[in-house]
Amino acid sequence: MKQSSWFAIVLLWLASSVFAGKDPANYPLKVHILQQMWASHIPRYSEYRATGRGNIWDGDSVHGFDFTYDCGFGLQRTARNDPYLAKWKKPQHSLAILAREIGKTDKYRECEMKTTVHDGVYFLTNGGFTEMSQAEYSEWKAKRDAAKADQAKANPAAISRVSVTSAPDGGEIEIDGEFMGNTPSMLEVAPGEHSITVRKQGYKPWEKKMKLAPGEIKLNAELEQEADK
Repeated sequence: MKQSSWFAIVLLWLASSVFAGKDPANYPLKVHILQQMWASHIPRYSEYRATGRGNIWDGDSVHGFDFTYDCGFGLQRTARNDPYLAKWKKPQHSLAILAREIGKTDKYRECEMKTTVHDGVYFLTNGGFTEMSQAEYSEWKAKRDAAKADQAKANPAAISRVSVTSAPDGGEIEIDGEFMGNTPSMLEVAPGEHSITVRKQGYKPWEKKMKLAPGEIKLNAELEQEADK
């Protein structure tokens, strides 16, 4: 058999070994990536290196963590309802992150992430990152859940549907410091006072504080380029 044929067989075997046997049921943790900073990105060699911050959910338990990784594909910042699944390779020190292969529903890739786990919980605010203690987080969550329950009791049908676009597209949408997705998006938000921010690399953040009423609301963020340094 020609050397090129053997090479093709090896590549196919490697590809199948990367994607085979990745059952989401075996990844009980949920990982939210709140911030990611590229160290290097070389598409030609499928090399992605990054550092960042996020939160790890293990059932009802949540902890902030710092991470680094060097993988054959890039991970992305995650929205509240779309976390990565993960499992510990070495508790507190190394995570296996499961990522769906683009365009496929039953094929997955795995990336190993080195981690430093914190006692508290990370929050992203307009002024940057803050870390709540577990007691502060429990108090905040109890107040949030109570407010949602009161609102649902007062008006079960009340919801604000916020259409967020930007020029240019692809901005990251944050509501009250929480990443919700990229523009353009239609988001369902509880009525009331909210801070809405759209961010995109190379542009100044677009921010708006407003009181959302039930119904559909349209917002368009005209992003202004940052001045060259």
